[in-house]
Amino acid sequence: MQKVVIYKDYKVGEAVQAVCPDDDNMYDGVVSKINKDGTFQVKWDDPDGGSEDNPVAPKDIKYPPIPFDKLEVGQKYTGKIRSVLDFGAFVDIGAEGDGLLHISRISRERVENIHDAVEEGQEIECWISGKRDDGKFGVTMVEGLTEGARRGPADLTPFRDLSPDDWHPGVVARIAPFGAFVTVTVNGASADGLVHVSQIKDGFVDNVADEISEGQEVQVRVQSVDMDAGKMSLSMKSGFGGGGGGGGGMRAPSDLGPFQDVDSSTWLTGKVARIASFGAFVTVTSGDATADGLVHITQIKDGYVESVQDELSEGQEVQVRVQSVDMGAGKMSLTMKSEE
Repeated sequence: MQKVVIYKDYKVGEAVQAVCPDDDNMYDGVVSKINKDGTFQVKWDDPDGGSEDNPVAPKDIKYPPIPFDKLEVGQKYTGKIRSVLDFGAFVDIGAEGDGLLHISRISRERVENIHDAVEEGQEIECWISGKRDDGKFGVTMVEGLTEGARRGPADLTPFRDLSPDDWHPGVVARIAPFGAFVTVTVNGASADGLVHVSQIKDGFVDNVADEISEGQEVQVRVQSVDMDAGKMSLSMKSGFGGGGGGGGGMRAPSDLGPFQDVDSSTWLTGKVARIASFGAFVTVTSGDATADGLVHITQIKDGYVESVQDELSEGQEVQVRVQSVDMGAGKMSLTMKSEE
């Protein structure tokens, strides 16, 4: 059951619509007095032979609908979602009709499933995004995203090849029911990514706002980057290599020193620890030292590889060679291809 909120803060002189006790029909009027018993004295615009005014309970009063011609693109309103469909939701902002909130105007990021983002009865802040000649209008939950305006996608190139095992500082830009959008900065480049509610911490998260808040500094890992869609997925949970609990605890980098002098022609036995869209992380051992390295998708085999998962699986034993070791960044590049 949805909670019904009765507005009780009408002011003297405000135009309202109210139920007239004489015939139980709703008419236009003006609040003329606030009565001590909590009712409002409403003076009717057109008494039509009836009482000139009557006391009316708050539950029987509402503001007149906002005329369509009074709506302006960019105006901000508080609205309530009336219904949710696959392509969007209809929002009651107190106008003569409901506004359409298209799924593409719910968030700065792509929303795959609208039911993960909004629900019937939910109260939202929105802006008028556009008006049509037939009296219909649209709304957006992203300020400035009006009809005709197009957001230039953030340049995610600097984030594309980042290891999902590395932590980066970020600031929570916005919270949504399905997660949080975090602004991440790497080497001077900034972009927003989504930390899905399932990636905030280990265990169940009932309410995102109970875990993080806008403006909070957090540590995140880049899980994936979709250049075509302009999307970046982030995580605040620890990666496969262990290290701190939920919330982005930093972990000490592996000691790659023993791998610096391994000849690039030497084959090492490794085990696939995790698969990503751009390659696979393989755990290798040299002497008593163990560390993880990245086999980029281009280094899995000769020829084109469309999907890493078609070639490798987690836990699979593979033969790799050390291509390079970056001690400063704590990264090691591996290859499964033979020397040319």
